[in-house]
Amino acid sequence: MKKVVFLLSILFSIGLSAQEKVYYNFAVNNCEEETAEGLINNCLKGSYLLNYDFVTIDGKKISTDKVKTPIVLIAASTRCAPCWGDIPALNKMVEKYDGKVEFLMFFWDDLNGIQRMQKKLDPRIKLIPPTKKFDNKAYTESYGFFHKLDYPTTYLIGKDKKFLSIRRGAAYPSKEMNWDKVNEINEKELEEFIKPVL
Repeated sequence: MKKVVFLLSILFSIGLSAQEKVYYNFAVNNCEEETAEGLINNCLKGSYLLNYDFVTIDGKKISTDKVKTPIVLIAASTRCAPCWGDIPALNKMVEKYDGKVEFLMFFWDDLNGIQRMQKKLDPRIKLIPPTKKFDNKAYTESYGFFHKLDYPTTYLIGKDKKFLSIRRGAAYPSKEMNWDKVNEINEKELEEFIKPVL
């Protein structure tokens, strides 16, 4: 009898903890925070990824529940200079962590814009087109995943599908900063960003 009671108490506590999970789609659509920092720190971090059946621009289906490694999910737009600035560092991270981390990138752009950026990206990054566009160009939706921050935004998702960290922005070349400095900054930031899941 004690074993049955013990087993029931474990199942009950597991059930309670499962009910406490907040999923990203609920968090992003119901957060009352008015700032991006508030949305990230008080609503999105710690939420969980539901399964999404993404389809890449090559027609390959990626079900997030079948991805067994941590995920780096990047929201990008080809009209965004920092998105272009982040590419060399991102490609280095893909090379370094191939097989340890899954890299997915979804876009605001149409197919022509995505294909233009694809030429610069490591082919192991899965590129996902938008399925819905909004008047607000900071918003995009891909197969049910709704993004409402700026570009680039990088989400770090653990093996358990929990959102661990969110990185916004990237360095890009300017009169004050050449490509070497840009790459150095972006590589360091991405390395630190990905480190918690390794």
